[in-house]
Amino acid sequence: MRLVILAATCGAVCGCSSSAYDAAYAKRLAEYRVAAEFAPLRAEPLVLADGRLHLRLPALLVSQLAGEEATNRSTPPFIRDFPGFLTAYEGRVDASDGRFPVVLTVGLVPAGERRKEEVAETLLRQVRRDEEFTKAAWQKGREVVDLAGGTRRWDVLELEGDQVFEVEKAGLTADKRLPGRTEVWLSADPTQKASVILAFRVPGDAASRLPLPATASLTARSVRLVEP
Repeated sequence: MRLVILAATCGAVCGCSSSAYDAAYAKRLAEYRVAAEFAPLRAEPLVLADGRLHLRLPALLVSQLAGEEATNRSTPPFIRDFPGFLTAYEGRVDASDGRFPVVLTVGLVPAGERRKEEVAETLLRQVRRDEEFTKAAWQKGREVVDLAGGTRRWDVLELEGDQVFEVEKAGLTADKRLPGRTEVWLSADPTQKASVILAFRVPGDAASRLPLPATASLTARSVRLVEP
C-alpha cells in the first residue's frame, strides 16, 4: 500500500513539474517569436507627449527632426499642417543615384481637442491637393494585434506615386520628384482618448530597406497610449 501511495505521489509531483516546465518553455518560445518578429524595430520604446505615447521606432531611423529644418522635411510636403505634430525620425539610405531620406512623422491629438473624424478630414483634404493623389481615400478599420495581445483598429492612406524627396548626390542636396510610397496610419479605436498619426515616407529606391506596409504595421502594433 505504501508503495502505491508513493508512486501516485511521485506521479503527481512529476506531472506538476512537467506541466510547469512546459508552460515556461511555451512562454519563452512565444517571447522569442515576438522578439524575432519585431527585430526591425528598436528594442526600447520611444516615449513622447509627456509619457502618454509609447512606440518602437524602425531601427533604420536614427536622426530626430524637430520640424525646424531649413527644408522642413519632417512632414510630407503635401501634409504641412500635420495634426498634433510631436516629432519625426529620419534615416538615410544609399542607392545608385544618391542618398535618399526615409522618414516617420508622429502626431497625437487628444479627443477633447479634435475628434478622430476631423483629424482624418484635415489629413485627406491636404493629400488630395497634390496632383498625384487627388483620388486618395481612407482604408478604414485595418486591424492589428498589439504587443499586449489586444486588437487595435487603424485607418490607412496608401499613397504611391511621384512625390518630392530631398536627395543628396556628389555633396549637393536638392529636392526631386521621384517615385515613392507614403502611408498615413490614423488610430481608429472607438473608445480611444487620443488620435495617433504615423506617416511613413519611403522613396522607391529605398523600399527594400524599409518595406511598407510591413514596417508600418509593426510600428502601429507597438503603439501604446498611457492615461496621464
